[in-house]
Amino acid sequence: MILTSLPHDALYRVLRFLSVREIICLRLVCKDLRDLTLHRVVWHDAYTCAKLPRPLGPLDSHSREFLENTLVKSSQVGIKWCKQALRITSKATWFEPEWSALQGDQWEVVSGSWLIIPLIRGSDILCYDLERGLRHVVYHADNALILSFRSTTSEVADGGYVLHAMVMEHNRSSASFSQKLLFIRFSSEGPVLEYTMVIPVEIIGEGMSQLSAGQRLLCMSDHLTGTLNLAMDTHSRVLYQFPPPSSVIDPTFGTQETYLKRLIATETHILAMFTPLTKITQISDDDENSRQIIQAFALPQVDDATASSPTLQLTHEGHCNLDIERVSLLCDSMTNTVTGQTQIKFLAHCMRLNLTKYFAHRVILSPPLPGQKLGDISLSTEELFSVPGYANTMKFTTSFDGHARGICVLHNERDGTEFYGFTIDASSMNQPCSGIVGPGVDIKEVEATESFPSSLRMTWNVKLAFDGNLGRVCYRKRGKEGRNVLAIIDLA
Repeated sequence: MILTSLPHDALYRVLRFLSVREIICLRLVCKDLRDLTLHRVVWHDAYTCAKLPRPLGPLDSHSREFLENTLVKSSQVGIKWCKQALRITSKATWFEPEWSALQGDQWEVVSGSWLIIPLIRGSDILCYDLERGLRHVVYHADNALILSFRSTTSEVADGGYVLHAMVMEHNRSSASFSQKLLFIRFSSEGPVLEYTMVIPVEIIGEGMSQLSAGQRLLCMSDHLTGTLNLAMDTHSRVLYQFPPPSSVIDPTFGTQETYLKRLIATETHILAMFTPLTKITQISDDDENSRQIIQAFALPQVDDATASSPTLQLTHEGHCNLDIERVSLLCDSMTNTVTGQTQIKFLAHCMRLNLTKYFAHRVILSPPLPGQKLGDISLSTEELFSVPGYANTMKFTTSFDGHARGICVLHNERDGTEFYGFTIDASSMNQPCSGIVGPGVDIKEVEATESFPSSLRMTWNVKLAFDGNLGRVCYRKRGKEGRNVLAIIDLA
């Protein structure tokens, strides 16, 4: 039987088992198969089943061209991690005068396409469209100066991205300070400031130092136990405070010691990990005496959420042994409808003896047993891979279903600074996570030898922006005549 004689419905079912590369190859066989692979349904199914990092989808608004191009580029990035197979094309884009006057590393690149530059000690937040060369003023502080800018990015259900930014402003006339939360939406039409919200200083204070965004929840806090914690339901735009520090498994928690904390937001919960400051330097891979406390918070019941200052509900608690300074969300909440357990996965790395090890941590939130107030938190760890040297910087992109791709900057005594690319599959609730790593982009020019002598290379951190879907690396370097250059390297 000739393949093309099969009904289209049967052919579509066959194509669901093919990879992106195989679909492209099938297109070259004959005209009939080429026409078949140009149908949106083929790429809709391929997008749904692909084991690749990719934006949320497929959505009704996604064209066949978008689905195909996204999958093809993501496939190419995985192939081109190898130095021998990679031809680097870098381009320098000049943004004058804002980019050259930029101090520090308070800049971001959203989805590899939009460069965000806050004018510290100025009044504007600028956005540059890297593809179309357009400049936008996405926010202007009326009669105020921007003093600080912190941001995080998340995908939205109907496509595109949202930049959540916490901005501290100094009013010119009253000499007072204020904190504002900005929501900037990015789509194919460009950036739009959706709304701003003034955060009362008595709630968040002036020590906010971390932001984390899941598919629904957003949290802001400082790095110590304290009370500078705030969360938001981005769907309803309601602010929530955290309850005072307390623990069932450790009654002295929050009363006798100061804890370093890390908050990570997901779709259903906010996880808070606490480490006593006195034990941070003692933590090792096998040190059971340095276990930290991990807690999970959820939105309160509807009746409680109507209060003027609603408070999150502590739902789960347990022990963990993590280096909480190097933990990033790998896969958002996945709930088993039969057992009621919720899984959340993290990527972490630790440095030991000139070796950087990468781990996937699987957190399981179990419903409380009869008579118990809180559910249990259990944690299992899987070592993914290790690379020689010390990781100074790590950036990665994770999909809604747990497929991730990242890049890390490492320093080892023999080869100096190197880049490694990695791909991770954390999509299964039952199967172990898997990870592949290999030599990545050979960007020797990133090493700032003119500014940092070789003796300081061990402590040098380079600011990188990386989009794993497009395979785009962006970094800032010194160009001609001392001006700053945004270098862009495309792996696909």
